[in-house]
Amino acid sequence: MMRKYILFLVFIAVSLPVISQDLVVKQIFTRTDVCPTSENEACVTIIASELLELTFESNVDPGLNFAFRKHNAQNTEYTFLFPTDKLEYFDRILTIHCPSIAKKTTIPLLLGPNESEFYHISVTECYKIHYENGLTLFSRCFYVDAKEALKKAQDCFDAPSDNEVKNKILIIDSILNLKKSAKESYEMLDYKKAEEYYQIIYALNKDDNFAYQRYIECRYANNSYCEMYMTHSRDYYLEYEYEKSRILYNKANENGCSIEPELIKFYSGMQEKKRGKQEKQPEDPIGRVKENATVITYQYSWRAPFGVSVGCYKDKKVSAYFTFLFSNPSKMNNFEFDGAIGMSARPVKNKYVPIWLTLGAGYTGLNLKVKTEEKEIKGLFHAVSPEIGILIKIPFGNEPKAGLAIRYNFQYRFAVFNEHIKPCNHAVGLGFCF
Repeated sequence: MMRKYILFLVFIAVSLPVISQDLVVKQIFTRTDVCPTSENEACVTIIASELLELTFESNVDPGLNFAFRKHNAQNTEYTFLFPTDKLEYFDRILTIHCPSIAKKTTIPLLLGPNESEFYHISVTECYKIHYENGLTLFSRCFYVDAKEALKKAQDCFDAPSDNEVKNKILIIDSILNLKKSAKESYEMLDYKKAEEYYQIIYALNKDDNFAYQRYIECRYANNSYCEMYMTHSRDYYLEYEYEKSRILYNKANENGCSIEPELIKFYSGMQEKKRGKQEKQPEDPIGRVKENATVITYQYSWRAPFGVSVGCYKDKKVSAYFTFLFSNPSKMNNFEFDGAIGMSARPVKNKYVPIWLTLGAGYTGLNLKVKTEEKEIKGLFHAVSPEIGILIKIPFGNEPKAGLAIRYNFQYRFAVFNEHIKPCNHAVGLGFCF
């Protein structure tokens, strides 16, 4: 009995690392069957599930064969008769192989004559271990490692016949493809597509916090782009920049943005402009501010307090204006008159900056008749008068048909062969636009 306990302790020491393998060996002490053996033989019985195909070899017994094999319930019993008449047999190690399991298991056999030992060979739950490992890796978003673990579970001999593992692997393949497409879209700033990809990834794996954060980030970025597209599309529309407005409208439409119904109605019914033909201005479905391009202002300057300026100040096009000023007609001995024609243009096409610049050229005439102690000055004197100025429109209300116009003009006069016309002249105007 002492020798058996020593053998048991040796077996435990050797088999501890084995238990962590796929095949597990346990010695059965409760069985007391006696194998029919000769005087110099020992009997060893290996009990294993009939699902396991086992092969055996011994380090001191070449050409090892079991004496007999029988089926018992769902198990198979392999019985071996080992000779014990030599001292070297005390170093006997039985090695057990299973084709479906990569690792092998060894049993040290310290056998004496007429002894019988029984061992039970079982398998750790191969499928369960690899499957649960795959699920853990999947929840931690290690998709490649999770796929490898699930493949091992799929190859286990005790794997069920259902498609659960196969479907999980297909999900992982889908996630890997979606991650690649999502990353490409994100790097190309296509936040709409990236948002859709990351949303699907998160739906497939609720533990993928990275996909969820990217989904939120892309959604926020896409909403910002939508707001930008629609703001600029509307601004361009208000300024009659139809082509630019249409491009941004299409971008907003492609990104699934929430578009103003009026713009949808406008662009869905708008016909393409034909080359060389001016399209009739469509109805204004969103209450655009009217241009009120025609401007008439009363002009005042120190030397010529009576004047009028008439012009056209359009939002997009360069237009023309005309100005005429004169002094008091009752004072013909010191009568000044001024005429100018020029162009107007809007430098900033924004409804919040209603400012136009003016640039023109004019003529200034001075009829002068004065007498001094030294001499008498009499005659008509001339000057070339370029000018520059600004005009501001202040519409009446949100949908105005008219508005207030304020004008300022600076004129520099180049006198022609005289010194009687002063060089600088300022003029201000106040009037209406309609």
